[in-house]
Amino acid sequence: MTTTSNNNNNNNAEDLREQGNQAFKQGKFQDAIDQYTEALNLLTNLSLSETIKNELTKCYSNRSQCYINLNQYEDAIEDTTRALEYTPTDQKSLYRRATAFEHLGKLHEAISDAQRLISISPKSSSNDEQTNTLLRKLRESAQSKHTQQTQLTSQIQQMFEAINIKSNQEAALNNLLVISREDAGAEGILAYDCDLRQIKEFIQTNERITILGIIRVLASIIRNSYKRAEMVYHKLGLQLIARCLSMDDTEIPASTTILVHNMIMSICDLENCRKIQKPINVPFNFDQSVIEFINNIFRMFNELIDDKTCSAIGRDCCLDLVAKFVDRANGCNWISKFIVSGIPKVLRVAATVPNFPDNDKKSYSITEQTKMHISCVLSVVYHDLCSDKEREEFNNECIEFIKALHEKDDIQSRVRTISVLSVLLQGPFDTGNAILGSQNLVDLMLQMASSNDPIQERIAVEAIVLSASKKDKAAGIIQQGANILKNLYRSTNEDIKVLALVGLSKIASSKGTDTSTSLVAEGSCQTLSRACCKFLTTNQSFDIRRWSADGLAYLCLDADVKEELVDNLSALKALFTLCQCQDAHVLYSIITIFVNLTNTYDIKKPDKEMTELATYAKQHIPKEHPKDEKTFFDERRRKLVEAGIIPVLVQLCKHKSENCREQIARVFLGLCENEKYRGPIVAAGGAKALLPLALEGTSIGMTKATQALAKIAITTNPEIAFPGQRMLELVRPIIKLLKIEHTALENFEALMALTNLASIGESVRKRILKEDGFSNIEQYLFEEHPMLKRAAVECMCNLVVQEEIMKYFTSENDRIKLLVLLCGEEDELLIKAALGTLAVLSSLQADLEYIKDLNLEDEERKRLNDLIQNNRIICEKILDVKSFTEIFKQLCACNNPDLQFRAFYIIRNIVKTNKELGIRIVETELMDILFAIKEIKDDRLINEKNRKIASDIVELCLKYGLIQRNKDHTIKEEDETTVTN
Repeated sequence: MTTTSNNNNNNNAEDLREQGNQAFKQGKFQDAIDQYTEALNLLTNLSLSETIKNELTKCYSNRSQCYINLNQYEDAIEDTTRALEYTPTDQKSLYRRATAFEHLGKLHEAISDAQRLISISPKSSSNDEQTNTLLRKLRESAQSKHTQQTQLTSQIQQMFEAINIKSNQEAALNNLLVISREDAGAEGILAYDCDLRQIKEFIQTNERITILGIIRVLASIIRNSYKRAEMVYHKLGLQLIARCLSMDDTEIPASTTILVHNMIMSICDLENCRKIQKPINVPFNFDQSVIEFINNIFRMFNELIDDKTCSAIGRDCCLDLVAKFVDRANGCNWISKFIVSGIPKVLRVAATVPNFPDNDKKSYSITEQTKMHISCVLSVVYHDLCSDKEREEFNNECIEFIKALHEKDDIQSRVRTISVLSVLLQGPFDTGNAILGSQNLVDLMLQMASSNDPIQERIAVEAIVLSASKKDKAAGIIQQGANILKNLYRSTNEDIKVLALVGLSKIASSKGTDTSTSLVAEGSCQTLSRACCKFLTTNQSFDIRRWSADGLAYLCLDADVKEELVDNLSALKALFTLCQCQDAHVLYSIITIFVNLTNTYDIKKPDKEMTELATYAKQHIPKEHPKDEKTFFDERRRKLVEAGIIPVLVQLCKHKSENCREQIARVFLGLCENEKYRGPIVAAGGAKALLPLALEGTSIGMTKATQALAKIAITTNPEIAFPGQRMLELVRPIIKLLKIEHTALENFEALMALTNLASIGESVRKRILKEDGFSNIEQYLFEEHPMLKRAAVECMCNLVVQEEIMKYFTSENDRIKLLVLLCGEEDELLIKAALGTLAVLSSLQADLEYIKDLNLEDEERKRLNDLIQNNRIICEKILDVKSFTEIFKQLCACNNPDLQFRAFYIIRNIVKTNKELGIRIVETELMDILFAIKEIKDDRLINEKNRKIASDIVELCLKYGLIQRNKDHTIKEEDETTVTN
């Protein structure tokens, strides 16, 4: 029984291997891998014999070739090594392993395998010359690599010497940075200064340029490399990194942040970890050494955040890194430890009030953004908590800190208490709101707001504004807060006045775009808007204008305010001028104004059934303002374009904030909806500016930017809008729009854009194929939506011009059949595209009569023969479709001359291929139609072009002897026996 079972399994494995071989021949490498893997699973359970060893060798070796074709060289080496364990002299495995080693740059290993292959292969073997060629190439590559390595080492040495002697130091550092971006260069730098002695000396100097340059080089070296990152971590040490992070400099802490970011990403391998599908509350599984590294890094962050000698910028950088990596969902899982050791430290910083006399001898230095960074950290921590117990611990830490401050009951403690509360309200609002109610802080806020002390008033106003952010959770304070803000608005201090104005604006706009709800008197929003515009246009103080823009950002949710603002040219120009600053908060406010004015924000329309249910239950139903309808916002967009918003948006694209870039992409997309604005956008550099937004940013931002680019590519010549390399870079983001998670409109516009791009040239079509464009486009051939299906076929029509596409249609599949069936649809534009695709596929792009006598190189002759063979396969597949004759009869006799011509063109291609296919055409009823059309002389019925191509088909059949002329010069078909013979 055991022998019989073994034989059966062996036979099954052979069958699976053969299926894998067939899949490999068809170019289906992943399918082939699956078949070989199944075969190996059967074989590994059998007792080893020579036959089994031979089968195992073949399966491993064949699977390795699949991996090579898929550029998975490490897997190929593993498989060939296993194959050689069973058959040490297997020549194919040695050759394949040498090839894989070559691709990985391991030339010494590749040469060793090639030499071994030559030593075991017979001298008369046909593979001998091929192996010698490989060996020669490998030796040349090894020699070249050695030469390059020597030159590289020499260059690195010269640059280090230049830095040491301070000769052209900046250029040397820039060159070192360029070298470090390549793996060979990064390894070369670490090999030259293997203990990082010189690098540490450079960092310990007081030379700003040297420190900054070296930090940038190190950040580049460790990017995406665990080995290099670990080496830098151990040999450089966290003490030097902390020193750079805490420096009072505008650039060094930011560059050190990138260094630490790259170090965490590489050592924790977060890029690959984040690809793993797991529950959001389950952390990544790190090794003990990695956990120790994470603990040390976060302890460093905590110490720097709480270190009063640390610079304000350095503190912001540490907070930013904590926010990025502290969570368990996508980070380093340091949440629990941070609640205990980190929360009190960040709250101490949050309690800092600049320019306020404090009992502490020295306060923390902070920037205008520090408290926003703290809010972000607290928000990340709070939203990563997965249980009520964890949230309770978090809330308790915050409450205990507030209690300790509030108990002192002096002016400093009150101000610091409300300052911390403001930070909590900006971050984890629920925690801040709970503390606001439980600790009786509302009265304290209102008392401070009436104190006539500018600092107390400012802190209180900020807290009131933030506590009123969510009207559903803070309804109690809104009315009291509004009265206090009205009083503060009468203040003679313009800083307090404008802050109160922002607070009133926020309360007034809390209804959003819902006209059925109003917390203030009718017309109040316009009144507040006019006040903001006045501050914006008449006051020279940056802070006053910044807060004015912030107030407008809230108010312009109201459609009446929008209408007034777009007509206020001086206010628009003031906003455009303010865009020149680098303050992220200000820019976000201004971009939000543009989004609101253009109505490019997301609108969630309530479900019809839910609306009816709410009406029946007498519940509140949001209503859209009449001036938010399309005719109104289209007019607002026109006025903004005339005011000069397009160059401003192009300039704003350079901003690094992902949220700002997302909002910019929204506005661009809104403007691109009108075709007449696309030209001015391209002329102002908008297409160039949008491309980085499509390649990097938030998922929504990239989608919006890509859709805007797609709209431009549809109606504008891509060679003008996206010259040179830019056109190739555009392909990837547009193909991403074809994913099923995107809307039908986004899919449709992506297909239209790709159709236009594919018509430009070979390089673009090759890029589309490289980015897996074929399969992404093909899926829409089966789409039920007629416009999506038509757009996919039109795109395919332009794509099949590329020679490499032919293999997708000549292999064993029904792609040709699908195209023929699409020719029988009712949509004439769809039929036209399907016919065009078949016409290109069935057309041999060469004059055989001219080429056959040329003296071609062997490679060119082989390529030509392949083309001829593929052309024959395509034409046979067209004829093999059962409904071909019926579909093409209707097309040949239709009234649309364009469709008729394309049908004739395909038939002529088939007949031209060879006599056998011509016979199959002659045997159909298509010849009757061709004879009739050839004889029609009335141009009103048949145009000259179609008559000519019909005559060409008939002449080809005459040439083959498939039909003959009668004595009266008419044409008749040969009888069946003649044709067959």
